[in-house]
Amino acid sequence: MAVQAVHKAIMSRNITAGFLPWWPQNPYQILLKQELNKLGVRVIGNPPLSLLRLLIGRDGLDVVHVHWPHGIYTTPFQFLHVLIVLIAYRVLKNNVVWTVHELDAYESRFPRIDTWLRAVLMKLCRHLIVHGEYTRCEIVAKYRFPRAISIVRHPSYTGWYKDDIDRTDARHLLGLPAHSRVFLYFGYIKPYKGVEELIDAFRTVQDPQAILLIAGKPLDDDIKRQIESLASADPRIRTHLRFIPDEEIQNFFRAADIVVFPFRQTQTSGSLMLALTYGCPVIAPSIATLPEYIDTRSSILFDPQKPNDLARALRDAEEAPLASMAAAAKLQGEAYSWHDMASVHLACYRSMGGDT
Repeated sequence: MAVQAVHKAIMSRNITAGFLPWWPQNPYQILLKQELNKLGVRVIGNPPLSLLRLLIGRDGLDVVHVHWPHGIYTTPFQFLHVLIVLIAYRVLKNNVVWTVHELDAYESRFPRIDTWLRAVLMKLCRHLIVHGEYTRCEIVAKYRFPRAISIVRHPSYTGWYKDDIDRTDARHLLGLPAHSRVFLYFGYIKPYKGVEELIDAFRTVQDPQAILLIAGKPLDDDIKRQIESLASADPRIRTHLRFIPDEEIQNFFRAADIVVFPFRQTQTSGSLMLALTYGCPVIAPSIATLPEYIDTRSSILFDPQKPNDLARALRDAEEAPLASMAAAAKLQGEAYSWHDMASVHLACYRSMGGDT
């Protein structure tokens, strides 16, 4: 009966989806929720995962939508509870969806548990959503997922962050020279992000006026000390090793000539979409889904497995046509909309109104 009730609600457009986890500081979820609301989908963030409420039909969810598995539990005990409830949803309602932002568990505090949870989710989910063809192919190859996988492109953040400062004022606020070529790294600093390699590569740039601006919060104090030590060897490297509030983000992107993503691994990158939002040319690895969003018109690509290729990309940027690359970056960032993303989600939710 529970499965039939879910199907009836979904087919009548009266859909309630629970997002797990719900991170209210994350514009991705907020913007997606706003567009889903316009399409008649009610979104509940972090709905209580109660087995009792589910068993008596009072959970109120037509769709359980997992986003980041490592964010839905904080202890091994809580993990077991979440796992039991998700299995119950699979058995009773068959309504679990997962947006696979990252296929691997390198963001998790408990990587072994999270790796196992991801494998289990592949068995539990009725539908997967991914941000690129690369991820879809990886899932099929690694897990042989037999059910539907929808590809939805990650939109830009145009209109969400402030953008009312010019380069001159932004550089003045950050104490940067007006005529230097500024390379920006922006985002959380974690081992797989490759910031240490970026510092080493930047040292090969011969321009004495070039600046490497590193802005973002390190994962822990050890990483912070390591970055500070590496940066101190080159006076051209400026660091802001802290969380950057939303109202300050424009200062860094408007001060930059080009944004560098030295990632060792990734699936998709919200920071990349942020750079495109501000119309910034980028240096990025030619891995995962990134080449599906950018090309040589807006970007300089490098191979992270090839020694010194990041250094080569930094040097290439010294002669690159940054003005035309910036225009291309802006266009590529605006290629996809939140309405389009929400429409794919609605189609995904509706598709679960049929037979399993």
